[in-house]
Amino acid sequence: MSVSSRSRRSLVALLLCAALFCLAAAQPNGEAAQEPRGPRLLYVDLSIGGLPVKVRAGGVVTVHPDAPFRVIGAKSDSWLDLGLSYRLTDFPELDLNQYHTLAKILGPRLYDTESLELEVLRGGEKIGAASLLVRLLPIDWLRRSAESDLLSDKIAFTERALALTPDDPLLVERLADLYAEAGQFSRAAELLASHGQSQKEPRWLERLAGLYQAAGQKEQAAAALSKLAALGPGDPALLERLALLYEELGRWEEAAALLERLSTVQSGPDRAGTLARLAKAQEKAGQGERALQSLEKAVTLDTGQPDLWRELARLRGGAGNQKGALQALERSAALSPKDRALHLELSQAFLAAGDKTRAAAELEKVAALDPDNPAPLLNLAKLYEQLGKRQALAGVYRRLDKLQPDDPDLSYNLAVLAMEDGKPALALKRLAPVEKARPQDAEVRELKLRLLLALKRWDQAQETAQRLLAQKPRNLELWLAVLDQMSPAQPKRASALLERVLAQNPRSVRLYQLKAALALEGKQPGEAIDALVKAVELNPKNLKLKFQLAGLLEAEDRDPEAIKLYEAILDADPSFPQAEERYMGVRTRQLRNSSQTPPKP
Repeated sequence: MSVSSRSRRSLVALLLCAALFCLAAAQPNGEAAQEPRGPRLLYVDLSIGGLPVKVRAGGVVTVHPDAPFRVIGAKSDSWLDLGLSYRLTDFPELDLNQYHTLAKILGPRLYDTESLELEVLRGGEKIGAASLLVRLLPIDWLRRSAESDLLSDKIAFTERALALTPDDPLLVERLADLYAEAGQFSRAAELLASHGQSQKEPRWLERLAGLYQAAGQKEQAAAALSKLAALGPGDPALLERLALLYEELGRWEEAAALLERLSTVQSGPDRAGTLARLAKAQEKAGQGERALQSLEKAVTLDTGQPDLWRELARLRGGAGNQKGALQALERSAALSPKDRALHLELSQAFLAAGDKTRAAAELEKVAALDPDNPAPLLNLAKLYEQLGKRQALAGVYRRLDKLQPDDPDLSYNLAVLAMEDGKPALALKRLAPVEKARPQDAEVRELKLRLLLALKRWDQAQETAQRLLAQKPRNLELWLAVLDQMSPAQPKRASALLERVLAQNPRSVRLYQLKAALALEGKQPGEAIDALVKAVELNPKNLKLKFQLAGLLEAEDRDPEAIKLYEAILDADPSFPQAEERYMGVRTRQLRNSSQTPPKP
């Protein structure tokens, strides 16, 4: 926005001719009541821009900085005006009989000076004055703005120019540009919105929307673009821009309506992308069935996009079509073979469908794509264990061992695997670092005990069992298994351990039965009977226990006790197997023995 110096001066002169005015000087309060002490100024005659101007004493005349002016003369209330002179208060050295301009007089001070006082003197004494008001035009402020190096000054000077002509659209746009350059997007948008053209002019609406977006005022940007779309409803770029705004704002129904319109004017991959966005908007708007239909169309238009197939899998799954969802996810993974997350998702989908074999196959791909990550291998180990694929499981553990040679959990699993493979020595070796890392872990100690028993290391086994008993005193299945394994080879150790276990579980019938069995193996029928007596006391309704005890009593010629037990058994269950037969046998023997016994004298 520039004008040549000559044109600018001509324009200024014309404007000044139209704008010049004079104000009558007001008399100071009380002055009329005083007798004048000397001549008083009535008016001053000036030439401004070549035009004569009469200014009353105390009056004001506006002067453009580029307009040449000089004093032609003055008139006082004296009958003879002789010896009059003229000066500017702040510039007394200037000859006002010659032409001057305020621009030359003030220089850089021009923009900070409101007016200058013109004094009229007679014989060196001031007889009156008038004011020269500095009259700046918008172009002057724009010129200063253009000359400034600071953006803040450019803005301030342009604001001064706009204040003089607030409806000038060019100035509004210029100032909005400066605001935007300074990052004051909200201020720029507010300025544009205040002008009437911003509601009807497409170019202004587009700029306004851009400023609102830059300011983060998305709702206002959408409103501006909506008005613009009403002026040009068929513009695909505008539909795209407005739809994107609606998506960002979560106004899904409006976004869906625009995207549907946009999809009708597109084809191929472009239309597929729009349909995918439409499906998302429809889903968010609660139109699930329509969303699935839109995405089905999208994948038919662009079959090579793994993201589209993946999203289709999700929508199909949500609609209850699990088979279709799995097919879509397989297609997605096939199109993106190096997508680790996708293969992991497919593995989980196979697992949910009950296909552990294919789930494991996908996990193998995940492990291959991320070889330094133990997580997929750990999951693979679980799957192979469930599938009973011990060779594959061993391979996974070996790979894990290379990744985490000092990992206690991994070493523990390797020890379990070695034990199950019938390699207790290797298992015990695998367990050593675990025991070191977790010296008080009961599960580690239990595994160690089982391995020591398998290796027949009785001293170590006995020591480990004592420690484990303090941690798992009531795990009867464990101790029954341990005692069962220990008793054939180490009956004394087994008996000693059994006593400790019984002390912790004094009401265990099974332990007393085991004690009885150990006593019989040690040829100690009396201890066996005592153990079974205790078992029967703890479980008096157990007829099998009573029958077993009766048999031991019978074998030890304790027939009266045996008969009582047989009678108790038959009272409870007359058809108990062999009870009546055994009872009759003991009775018969008892009668025979009594008949052979000589009578007492």
